[in-house]
Amino acid sequence: MKRMIHSSERGQALILLVFAAVGLLAFTALAIDGGMVYADRRHAQNAADASSLAGGGVAALNLENSYVTYEDFDCNDYRVLSAMDKAKDAAVSRAGSNDFGIDKEIADNNGVVTECVDDLDNGAYVEKYIDVRTKITMATQAAFVHFVFKGPLINTVEAVTRIRPNTALTFGKAIVSTSALCDGNDGGVTFDGGGNPDAIIRVNGGGIFSNSCLDTNGGPKVEVTNGGIGYVTDYDPPASGYVTPAPQQAPVKIPKQTVPAPNCNDDSMQDRTVPHGSNVTIQPGRYDEIRWTGSGKLVLSPGLYCVSDEFTANTGQVDGYGVTIYMIGGDFSVSGNVEVNLTAPSSTCKVNTPNICPPAIQGMLIYMAHGNEGVVGLAGNSESHYTGTVFVPDGTIDAGGGSSTLPTLNTQLVGDTVKVHGNVTIDINFVGAENYNQPSRLELFK
Repeated sequence: MKRMIHSSERGQALILLVFAAVGLLAFTALAIDGGMVYADRRHAQNAADASSLAGGGVAALNLENSYVTYEDFDCNDYRVLSAMDKAKDAAVSRAGSNDFGIDKEIADNNGVVTECVDDLDNGAYVEKYIDVRTKITMATQAAFVHFVFKGPLINTVEAVTRIRPNTALTFGKAIVSTSALCDGNDGGVTFDGGGNPDAIIRVNGGGIFSNSCLDTNGGPKVEVTNGGIGYVTDYDPPASGYVTPAPQQAPVKIPKQTVPAPNCNDDSMQDRTVPHGSNVTIQPGRYDEIRWTGSGKLVLSPGLYCVSDEFTANTGQVDGYGVTIYMIGGDFSVSGNVEVNLTAPSSTCKVNTPNICPPAIQGMLIYMAHGNEGVVGLAGNSESHYTGTVFVPDGTIDAGGGSSTLPTLNTQLVGDTVKVHGNVTIDINFVGAENYNQPSRLELFK
């Protein structure tokens, strides 16, 4: 039987084909123009990132060269203002090299500005930084979309580089526990007065902070000058004695601290041992262990000492000026019978002694390697002095002494766990310039 074709049905397939062709054309236009918009946006974002980073790099270099540190960073300081102005010039220049013309304002979403902050207190530390903010606007030339959309295809992108000044570890706090956990003797900061009502633990400069708990035992008197006391989880006030100023609970932790490990395989480093004798001078290098039990003097020549197992001194005297002791494994232990005079490389070591620093680390006295959960015991007699940062990211710092063992600690103590004890007066003095400082640095913040 033949199917009857009515005249009213003629041409229906053609209409469907026309609609299908229009649809395919629309999808093709969307794919082509959408791809162009996306590619242009990526190009503009890359240019904004490069521009902002270029400005940030110039700002960081200027802060470093003009000796601006976290301690004296001030948004009204001419050195900071100069760094900000040069950052804008560098950002404009870099954008221009990528064929984007921007100026020193962003009201039209096409320029660069700098913003300075020197007093943002988040409870744990004060934020100080410069932001270099770049905005770039770019129009995409459409091939097909203009048939259905008459407006311009505009991309506006933004990049922010944050520059922090030269800063001591933990934003210049003198004593810091970096552990977020506090369980018995693990984590936190503990002060112990030894039961002596006249015992005083004084921290001069920098302040104290614990990412977890703050405990007091043995009736200590803890006095902090030129710095506060903070903790995140718990505070155990002394049953007797006092802690001043009153500790304040903080809503945030101090960020994880990182210090580049020294190069124990530097060409200047050799495998060495400690020779026998009553008065011995040793040279920088790699040691399985350093033990001193003689009645004479052990002298560490300036430089880096990489110790695989332990550093122990029980008697006599230990002197070292311009030294970094890197504890790869084992403990650092000095008894109260020893006169200790250990000083980290100074802030001028790279200029005055470039053959020593590096591989020794400027301002770093004792560095316990990441993963080493040992103990750094800082004792010594009343004639002893320690100067420089003691950094123990995964272990314990135990500092203090008894009635006749009171070393002078011109140090910064940063450890997973920090214990300070003494049944007479003990002073911990923090001066930023004598300790390890992270150079001015930048990050692509946005």
